[in-house]
Amino acid sequence: MKLAFCLFKYFPYSGLSRDFLRVVLECKQRGHDVSVFAAEWDGDRPDNIDVTLLPTHRWMNHSQNALFHRRLRQELAKHDFDAVIGFNKMPGLDLYYGADYCYIGRALPKYPVLYRLTPRYHNMAGFERAVFGVQSKTGILSLSEREKDVYQNYYATPESRFHLLPPTLDRQRLLDGDREQIRNSMRARLEVAPNDLALFFIGSGFRTKGLDRAIRATAALPPALLDRVNLFVVGQDNESSYRRLAQSLGLATKVRFLGGRDDIAELMFAGDLLIHPAYSENTGTVLLEAITAGLPVLTTDVCGYASHVTRANAGMVLKSPFSQDRLNSRLAQMLESSSMPAWRDNGLAYSQDPDLYRMPESAADQIENWARKRADVPPPVVEDITDKNSLYLRDDIRELLGDDANIEQIMALHGETFREAPGRKTIRFESDNGSGSGYFLKAHTGVGWREIIKNIAYFRLPVLGATNEWHGIHWLKRLGIDTLDVAGYGTSAGNPARRHSFILTDEIASAISLEDYCRSWNENPPRRGEALKTKRWLINKVASIGRALHSSGANHRDFYLCHFLLKGDDTQNHAESRATVNSQTPSEPIVVDDSSRLFVIDLHRMQLRKRTPQRWIIKDIAGLYYSSMEIGLSQRDLFRFMRAYRAKPLREILENEHGFWTRVDSKAKTLYQTEARRAARRRARQSAENSRQESVDVT
Repeated sequence: MKLAFCLFKYFPYSGLSRDFLRVVLECKQRGHDVSVFAAEWDGDRPDNIDVTLLPTHRWMNHSQNALFHRRLRQELAKHDFDAVIGFNKMPGLDLYYGADYCYIGRALPKYPVLYRLTPRYHNMAGFERAVFGVQSKTGILSLSEREKDVYQNYYATPESRFHLLPPTLDRQRLLDGDREQIRNSMRARLEVAPNDLALFFIGSGFRTKGLDRAIRATAALPPALLDRVNLFVVGQDNESSYRRLAQSLGLATKVRFLGGRDDIAELMFAGDLLIHPAYSENTGTVLLEAITAGLPVLTTDVCGYASHVTRANAGMVLKSPFSQDRLNSRLAQMLESSSMPAWRDNGLAYSQDPDLYRMPESAADQIENWARKRADVPPPVVEDITDKNSLYLRDDIRELLGDDANIEQIMALHGETFREAPGRKTIRFESDNGSGSGYFLKAHTGVGWREIIKNIAYFRLPVLGATNEWHGIHWLKRLGIDTLDVAGYGTSAGNPARRHSFILTDEIASAISLEDYCRSWNENPPRRGEALKTKRWLINKVASIGRALHSSGANHRDFYLCHFLLKGDDTQNHAESRATVNSQTPSEPIVVDDSSRLFVIDLHRMQLRKRTPQRWIIKDIAGLYYSSMEIGLSQRDLFRFMRAYRAKPLREILENEHGFWTRVDSKAKTLYQTEARRAARRRARQSAENSRQESVDVT
């Protein structure tokens, strides 16, 4: 086979570049005719590989990438390749090696709306859409289930186009020999005293991998511990701003920059802990390298390979949303932990798994399979995809509805209507395959220009369809918050005021809303035993959900008890779960224990940003307080919520946050009074209508 491999820039200290070369050499070893195209190549070139450089001399990265792609397209036109494999996102690829994180998944919540008008966004988003867009035919060699979910969140990429590869660990980077001898030799070269601790940060791309976080966590160590610690920074990147940060924190002699290195395995043998508090990381191969070298790891769960740290029990993983205080405390805890030897031994045992080293072979297999299929059935010509409809259906739903199902057919499904409002309808239906599985379909038919203009006049972004809920569900799942499972999503292009869209979710069986579950607390307060334990569990759980939501940059906008579903014993029958959906108490009370789950639903108005504005946090917490005013919560219960929500001592909250909680209380009471007046007006109208009807009957 004649294969073309494309990469913007190759340099030997990049994990992506190393993966690139391993896959290229594996394909060459199998006898394929391999050609490589790159804009830059730093380091030795492989023997017997045709490397064509297409230089790009532009100031901006996105301009360089665009120029490289234009020149690449001209070169590819001169040859007849069986497959074009890209290790960076760009149009025209047959296969993409998915090592990069989702660009718009990071850019949209982080930057203001005007950022979307910049050439950088246009180029980066366009290249990404060319690979992951729903109409694209590019196959994706995926390295991370977590990042795959992010791409599907924004592009609704069909599941069939993803091919999951095993971890990217390179067996050749493992070190044999006397571990203690290598450790002592390297520590002597690094001038680390026997009783001192060597903390390592390894990876090029200091900003993305969180070097600033690592330096701040080191500075926060207790003085006695800090006196024994040195932070070694290994990687090829601009060091100047991080040197200044270290100096400003009094760590000028404690943070040492070693540059790009080839002796990573020896360095890991010399270390006591790897700190990798990344902001975003599709994989994080360095985590696996550290684990298998016996170096305990402290990292964040945004790394695709963080799950291996947990699976191997070789360190600690910080859950999202990130907290610098939590990183600081975990670092100090790990450096003084008696579990260090166990973490080291667990990692060394984990290194014996052969599946950790099979990535190049698996990638080459997928490339060969794709090329054979292409030879048998040439792919259809793909037209411009920028204005096409977006449709995602899970495999079981596609089987249920048929491969030719479209947006309008799905929106026309019939079932039991649960809610209907202008421009929106929610129905429930069951599959007809005998499984009894229930689904909820929320269909949007457009809000109209009047609603859009009204929202804009109040400086609010209008909710135009199911897109908010689709993004919100994925956001909560990445935070580890239980929510709906998406079975399908679709949105049409065109007029935003009449845009049709839907979201299809699995039914949460055997669940009840907290509004219904807590309704009896006012008359029968849970004061002792399991009932009191349950109440405290729920208060802490709701508070932790709110804290995670708001610290991540999100807000719900309808943060009421009725939008929390409590799921207990799965053995409760289906009829009871139907009653739950109808907001009625099940015939048997849900049993709450350590396995119980609390789901957040109704996310169609959810907002996502880099940072949640204070006024929206207050609105959410006030809404929650308003919805719980009639369930008999005590002052102690409210204090418990405040302490769990802020994750601080109550005394500190009362001393420093009086203004915040006063505004929450005021807004909640205003909501309560407003709703009471509305209820009184409704009762008056109903009474008048009843009187009128009685008069008509008498007549």
